Amino acid sequence: MGCFAMAKTPRARRATAAAATAVAVIGSVAITLVPPSAAYSATGAVRAVVAAAPVVTGISPSTGPLGGGTPVVVLGSGFSTLDPGDPRAVTFGDVPAERFVVVTDTKLVATTPAGAGTVPVKVTGSGGAARTAPAFGFRMELTAAFDGLAARATGGTEIPVEVGGGTAGATAAAFAALKITARVGGLPAKATWVDPTHLRVTAPATSRTTPAAVQLVHDGYAGPESTSKVGYFPVVTAVTPGSIRVEGGEAIRITGAGFLSVDESDPEAVTVGGVAVTAFSVNSATQIEAVLPPAAAGAATVRVTTPDAASPAEGPAVTYRGVLAVDGSGDQFLRAAGGAHVLTVTGGTLGATAREYAAMPVTVQLGAARLMAAYVDPTHLRVPVPALRTETAELRLVQDRIAGPATTLPVGAVVTSLSASSSPLAGGRTVQVRVAGLGADEASGFTFGATPATCEKGAAATSPMFVCTVPAAAQAGPVPVRFTTGGGTASRFTAAATFTYTDID
Repeated sequence: MGCFAMAKTPRARRATAAAATAVAVIGSVAITLVPPSAAYSATGAVRAVVAAAPVVTGISPSTGPLGGGTPVVVLGSGFSTLDPGDPRAVTFGDVPAERFVVVTDTKLVATTPAGAGTVPVKVTGSGGAARTAPAFGFRMELTAAFDGLAARATGGTEIPVEVGGGTAGATAAAFAALKITARVGGLPAKATWVDPTHLRVTAPATSRTTPAAVQLVHDGYAGPESTSKVGYFPVVTAVTPGSIRVEGGEAIRITGAGFLSVDESDPEAVTVGGVAVTAFSVNSATQIEAVLPPAAAGAATVRVTTPDAASPAEGPAVTYRGVLAVDGSGDQFLRAAGGAHVLTVTGGTLGATAREYAAMPVTVQLGAARLMAAYVDPTHLRVPVPALRTETAELRLVQDRIAGPATTLPVGAVVTSLSASSSPLAGGRTVQVRVAGLGADEASGFTFGATPATCEKGAAATSPMFVCTVPAAAQAGPVPVRFTTGGGTASRFTAAATFTYTDID
């Protein structure tokens, strides 16, 4: 075999002096060791390539059971430089993987050995060990055993769980250090320590009522699903508005949880008082809109049913209201001077007692004004009415947002006070008569009983006042004082217009 002499040119000498380049002499042949990128850049030298160390960018999963056997996908580059026969090419901590397979230069799959705690995953090729070593956690594979139970879709139900496959810790502090949590139906749930083999899991809120398994999670590693299931049921938490007319046809909004499991093709999925609603739509996991059917007056529970369960029978209710109105029949009128008026109510009851009425109070609309009403009996209200200067007034009763029809009542001109309330039969006494009502300031035709009186308009700072001379009377006793307004309307009698003749001089 011939020998090849290497020329020592200035360029070669500079390359030889470079810190990144090593020269080895084998016999009379000089071999330059360089990284792969420089394999062909030095003229006249036989150059050998040194493989780069592999690079690890990530692993999945990052946790597994203590007993090992978990296939872990390792991603990165340079994996083709691994020696398949080297048991330490892939290690978990200092323990070799049970086995590994290089899939491509950028992917390998390694099976975990038995281990404990959190350890680095090391990959070593012919160019050395990877600089990065992602962490893999060996965890307990905890199991959860419990008797199946029902739980509200709003969450909060506590599930007593027996722990298997490991321990929950000897103390609450040890439990906290283990970082054990839970999942119910795949949703994160809080786990509370009871003792080393028992936990209390709080069911989370859910959008559906599908039966849910429980899993215990040790520091990110989830154990198997429980064989027992949590039976979620839908919950109705509120209904707005809370009252509607007995005729139905109004829409309500139902708020709650677990509504995404409702079958919108099932006409019985939403009921009121046991009767299917006229129509409904599921807006979200927490909201349904429904149109109510007619019903008798009273409370009716709103229930939601899914293929798995139904909301509780004692849930929120909507109250059907009869439409209340003011009785305008007979000689009902409003006093122009205002004051307390007792109104007769039709269309329903105000309650058997004041306590019942307080639970569903009534307001009275007088034009744009709202008047608070007091309970008298099941069909009567006492209402404070302001002074009025109109011929008529429109009243409307409103109970729990249900407005009744308007009732128009006449407004009667009245005597509001008398400066003297009695006189001998001979009369002749002067009495100041104060009046109220539309046209009352132009009043005329005053009478005491059936006898006309002579009256002149007096000076008054507030309500109209007339000075009248009391006429004589034939017999003793009470008589009404009446007048006619400037518009020609006769005044209405009230107790304030009572004048008494006496047979005592």
